[in-house]
Amino acid sequence: MSETKHGATTSSSRETALGTVATQLDVADDPRAVRRREKAAFALGDIASNLTWTTISSYLLFFYTDVALISASVAGTVILAARLLDAFFDPMVGVILDRTHTRWGRARPYLLFGAPLLGILTFLTFLTPGGGDSTWTIVYATATFLLVGLAYSIVNVPYGALMAMATRDSGTRMKLAGYRSFGVGLGIIIVSTLTQPLIIAIGGSPTSQLGFAVTIGIFALAGMLLLWVVGATVKERVPLTPVIHGRAALGASLKTLLRNGPWLAVFSFSVLAFARLAIITGGAVYYALYVLGNPVAIPVILLAFSLSAVFGSLITPWVLRRLGHRRGIILGLIASVILTVALLFVKDDLIAFSVVFFLANIVGGFGFVAAPALTADTVEWQEWRSGRRDEGLLFAGYSMSTKIGAAIGSALLAWSLAAIAYNPASITPEVSNGVMLIFILLPAVIAALQIFAISAYRLEKRLPQIKNEIRSRRVAEDPSAP
Repeated sequence: MSETKHGATTSSSRETALGTVATQLDVADDPRAVRRREKAAFALGDIASNLTWTTISSYLLFFYTDVALISASVAGTVILAARLLDAFFDPMVGVILDRTHTRWGRARPYLLFGAPLLGILTFLTFLTPGGGDSTWTIVYATATFLLVGLAYSIVNVPYGALMAMATRDSGTRMKLAGYRSFGVGLGIIIVSTLTQPLIIAIGGSPTSQLGFAVTIGIFALAGMLLLWVVGATVKERVPLTPVIHGRAALGASLKTLLRNGPWLAVFSFSVLAFARLAIITGGAVYYALYVLGNPVAIPVILLAFSLSAVFGSLITPWVLRRLGHRRGIILGLIASVILTVALLFVKDDLIAFSVVFFLANIVGGFGFVAAPALTADTVEWQEWRSGRRDEGLLFAGYSMSTKIGAAIGSALLAWSLAAIAYNPASITPEVSNGVMLIFILLPAVIAALQIFAISAYRLEKRLPQIKNEIRSRRVAEDPSAP
């Protein structure tokens, strides 16, 4: 009698467990499960990220060269070395994330507790003393830039992985990517339109150290509060895989990752995309000041870029749904290269330049908008091949690609400035012409390289079949399942 009872209980437990898994799968696959406020939270998360990321990308090199008076070649080396060291911290965060399980969820605790750390270190980075190439100034700049990058990893890797944890539906992920890109655009608008006016209003000049400190402090506080809203709003619906619950060997996950062709394509594409982004956002300040000779042009050019991100976020899902992900991104990049080269013919006309610049970055940004969604789709490939989802590891790799790209782009910009003998105290016509060529032609060359990188991404057509096989495998895990 006791055996019968025990057997009935075991069978009932199995049925309950199977029902729970099926329910989780249904919710995770349902495109209606992610509510509007959660989608809006993804936009807020990228506004917060860009209050740090875009501020650093757009103004840190300028702050180093024109406020802290570090030479361009040394500043470029500092940024490259610190960013590359920091980039290799991302996989560690991803591995820890894949083994995190708390009552608050897996990713959200990192947003809640990491946001204050990120805010403080962002503020400290822009307190680098104006000592030129002195040892103390270089050590302080390197240490703070490295630490703010580590804090960004602690927050941004889990935030990126939230997209794969919130839903399995590829269409919903692309919409979430659109919301994220919309947030990127709004973040860039805030940084591009408010930074210089605030610095000048507070400190009296574009190179005021006090103006930089107060402005960055405001951005850091706002970013922290927005990340807390994201952590409190977004839900994690995709269940842990049994292998991750069992703390699977890291070596097996890495081995599968290095065979994940779609992920490798997105990784290389993202490295190039963020290198191009760093040159555009960082170079805009130099172009406005030393080619156009007009400080007011800084927010105008950066606003044109940020508006391209906003409009791009709205049209990218629509365009890629009709043209296909890979084809749409490639066609957009081809158009972007043509329009970017055309900037040479309107280089002295701020309005015409801004319009063409805006159009070039809309079509060239399709892949930038889509990359987080494409990365989320590669999580399905990872689970299909190995039984491990490894969201943290794959999004850590994506975050790593953004930092490597930003490091390469910022270093290329700084070293290019050094190559043309850039000196803020003595801007010759030759230097001005060199700044113009760097700002226009370098992004065009990188966009052409992006076309080759994304050509290797061929997951889109296979994804429905892969997801069906994963679903069948999960439901079949219980031997008593029909």
